Amino acid sequence: MSDPAIATSSTQPVPRSRRFFSGVLWNWAGVALNIVIGLLLTPYLIHKLGSERYGIWGLVFSLVNYLWFFDLGFNTSVTQFVAKYRARNEPDQINNVINTGLVYFCAVAVVFALATLLVAWVGIDLFKIENPVNRADFRVMILIVGLGWAFNFPLHFFSSCLEAFQRYDHMTRTLVAQLLIRSVGCALLLYHGYGLKELGVAMVVAQFVGNLLALMAFRSVFPMMRLSSLYLKFSLVREMWNYGVHSFVANVSNLLLNQGAPVMIGHLGKVAMVGFYTFPTNLLSYSVEAVTRIGFVTRSNVVEMHTKGDEKAIYKLGIYLNRYCVTLFLPLVIFLLVYGPELLHIWVKDAEVAVNAAPLLAVVAITTMFAVAGQYNSTSMLYGLSRHDRMAKGLLVEGILGVLGIWLVLPHYGVLGVAWVMGLLSVANRGLYVPWLVCKALHESFLNYMHGIYLRPILTAIPVLLLARAVKAAGVAGNSWPQLIGMGAFCATALFGPALFTCMTRDHRQMMLHAAAERVLRK
Repeated sequence: MSDPAIATSSTQPVPRSRRFFSGVLWNWAGVALNIVIGLLLTPYLIHKLGSERYGIWGLVFSLVNYLWFFDLGFNTSVTQFVAKYRARNEPDQINNVINTGLVYFCAVAVVFALATLLVAWVGIDLFKIENPVNRADFRVMILIVGLGWAFNFPLHFFSSCLEAFQRYDHMTRTLVAQLLIRSVGCALLLYHGYGLKELGVAMVVAQFVGNLLALMAFRSVFPMMRLSSLYLKFSLVREMWNYGVHSFVANVSNLLLNQGAPVMIGHLGKVAMVGFYTFPTNLLSYSVEAVTRIGFVTRSNVVEMHTKGDEKAIYKLGIYLNRYCVTLFLPLVIFLLVYGPELLHIWVKDAEVAVNAAPLLAVVAITTMFAVAGQYNSTSMLYGLSRHDRMAKGLLVEGILGVLGIWLVLPHYGVLGVAWVMGLLSVANRGLYVPWLVCKALHESFLNYMHGIYLRPILTAIPVLLLARAVKAAGVAGNSWPQLIGMGAFCATALFGPALFTCMTRDHRQMMLHAAAERVLRK
C-alpha cells in the first residue's frame, strides 16, 4: 500500500544530481572529522601504549570484526529492501523489513556474544604476546569490545535504514557524536594513565551513543515506523537471504581482506609487527573513507535508478564518480610517494614504528588508488544492481589467496612483502575484475569505462609528481612540519586546479561552483 507522505519524501522536486551532491558533502563532513581525529590520536596512542600494546589494540579489533560474519549479509539486504520499498511508496513493506530484520539481529547478537567468549578463551594462545600483563589485558579487552559490539548489534541496524532513505545528514551527525566521544574519551583516559581495558570501554560507549542517535534520527525521518509482531514476516527472511547470501560471501571476503593480514601477522610474527602493518594502512584508510562514503550514496541511488530502468545513467555515474574519487585521492598519493618517510619520522615519536612502517606507504598508496579509490563505487553499483554474486566470489578468492600469500611471504619478506601481496591481489580483483562485471551487467564497454576513469586524472597527476620531486631535490627535504604542510598544500593545489577543467565535466563544474557561490552569498 502506498502512502502520500512517503511519496512526498521520496519524490522530491530537487534533481537527483543535487541530492547526490548534498549526500556526498554530508558524508565528507564526517570523514573530514575522522581524518583529523585519526591524524592527531594515532601518534598519541603509539606514544602512550608502546609498540606491543598498540599492536594488541589493532589485533583485538581485527579479531572482533570477524564476528560480523554472523551478519550473514542482512545489513546489505535491509538497505536494499528499504530503499526499494521507499521508491515504491510502500510504508507497510518497510515496516515488515524493519521488524523482521530487528528480530533477526537480536538473535544474532546472542550468537555474537557467545562467539566472543570463545575467542577470549582460546584466542590468546594463538599469538606471541610476551608480557604477561599485556596477555591478560588482551583477553579482557576482547571480552569488553566483543560483548559491547554484540549489545550494539541490533541498534546498528538503523544506520542501514537511514542510508536507504538517503539521509546522510543524520548519518553524519551520529558519526560525529560517536567520533568525538571515542576520541576525547580515549585521549583523556591515556592522559590519566589508563590502559587498553579502559580504552575498550570508551569505544563501546561511543558506539552505543552513535547507534542510539541513529535510531532516534530514523524515527524522525520515518514517523510511520511501527515495532509490532504484526509486521513480522518470516517469509521475508528467505527473500532477504536470497539477496544477502552474496553480500554475506562478500562480507566474509572483506573480513579476510581487511582483518586477515593483522591476524596472520600477529600469529606468525611478533604482535608489534601488527602495528607496523596497520599504521600505514590505517593512515590511507582515513583518506580513502572519503571515497567509500560516496559509495554509500551510490548504492541507494543506483537502486532507485535501476528500479526506473535508467541503466545508461548508471554507467555514466560510475565513470564520473570513480574518476572524481581517483582525482581526490591523487594529491595524497603524490605527497606520500615523495615525502612519506619524512612524514612518518616527524609525525610518529616511536622510531621503531616509523622505520618499519615507512617502506609500506608507497605500495599501499598506489594499490589503494587503483583498487579502492578508483573502483569502490563500482562495487556499490553491483550491490545496487543486485548483480554482486560473482563479485562476492571474486572477493572470496582474493581473501583466500591473500591468506596463503601472507603465510608464504611474511617469514621471508616481512610486512613489506605482505603489503605487496595484498596490494597486487586487490588491483587484479577489485581494480580490474569488478569494473568488468559492472560493464557486463550494463552491456557497456569495459575499455571505455577504464579509460574514462583513469586517463584524465593520471595525465593530470604526472606533471605534479615530477614537479614535487624537483622541489624536494632543490632543497625542500621535508625535515620540518612547515615544509611538509607547505608541500602537502602544494600537491593539492597543483593537482586540483588543472583537474577542475581536465577531470570534471562542464555541468558538474558549474554545479559545484554554483553551490559554493550560494553558500557564500548566504553568509
